[in-house]
Amino acid sequence: QQQASANAAPLGLPTPPGGGGGGSTERARFIEAVAAARLGANLMDTEEGSAARPLLEGAVAVLVAGAGARDMDGAEALAIEALNRLGILAANREDQAASLALLQQALERYEPARRAVLARADALSAVGDVRRSRRQLSAGAGAESADREAAEEEAAAARVAADAAAVEEAHTLTCFYLAQAHGNDGDVRESARWCLR
Repeated sequence: QQQASANAAPLGLPTPPGGGGGGSTERARFIEAVAAARLGANLMDTEEGSAARPLLEGAVAVLVAGAGARDMDGAEALAIEALNRLGILAANREDQAASLALLQQALERYEPARRAVLARADALSAVGDVRRSRRQLSAGAGAESADREAAEEEAAAARVAADAAAVEEAHTLTCFYLAQAHGNDGDVRESARWCLR
């Protein structure tokens, strides 16, 4: 598991909170899903939608249904983004019903994803409060350890902030794509409603 985390870090792959968590099989499945989602996104961006689709579908299966993967950095936004991209691919195949269904799934992931990121922020804040109190009580003793803990807290806070921003960006795109999908389906009113969200 430590090796998987070490291999993931230079690639910019998300890591579980605290750098561990979950079994090594779950961690490996999560890393594969992240890689598949990112490769699928790259293939879509280069007009290779048919090659992107199975990768995105496989990624969604792990990111959305994976037990512990939802608690790992970046998983929430990646799941929403992959569903958004699958919705776009369905629209490109002129399958408006499938497109709307996939985008609806992405929309339904938003609130739980937002709550999960906020829960991690709250937990991080509570841990930080305890550590700061402990450092104040032992003023001066273990300065190196205190500096390391402070750096870890900053890095964790930055990851949570990045997750929150990514979830919001993915949700904004879901709303945009829903406006387009409803417009393609001929529902101008619903399209306009999503434009205003």
